[in-house]
Amino acid sequence: MLRMVIAAAFKAKGRKSMSKSELTYFMSFDLKWFSHDMSKRIVETAIEKGLLVEDGEKLTPSFDISSVEIPVDFKPDASVLEKPSIFDEVVDEIVAKTGMSRSDVIAEINDLQERLESLIDAEVAALVVAKKYGIDVKGYVDEVEKIVLS
Repeated sequence: MLRMVIAAAFKAKGRKSMSKSELTYFMSFDLKWFSHDMSKRIVETAIEKGLLVEDGEKLTPSFDISSVEIPVDFKPDASVLEKPSIFDEVVDEIVAKTGMSRSDVIAEINDLQERLESLIDAEVAALVVAKKYGIDVKGYVDEVEKIVLS
């Protein structure tokens, strides 16, 4: 969701880079998505997560914003700062590394589950699909194991 917020803001502004204050003001006052303080936290979180790269005074998305599909009625809420599920994290990483759309990635994960007659959880299927695309899944295995065995 955070990736979508960043992509939507840059697409709406029609810019490839913005200063922290410009992005913060744009999300809070122009788009009216968040309070000013919430917008500041979102920008800082996006920097911490590597979604925004600081280049002097400017921030630039670290991913191709054109590959992110933004719904027509998109309006994010405070949940953007909540920790995403492990499934969402894996899907986001597949999307980022392959350039596939989120819906195509989820469709591939669902297809794998169906072919295996739902013998594996969605999180496990997501790891298998990630591995198929050469993504290192070691960082996710322990958490997925906890989910599956609980």
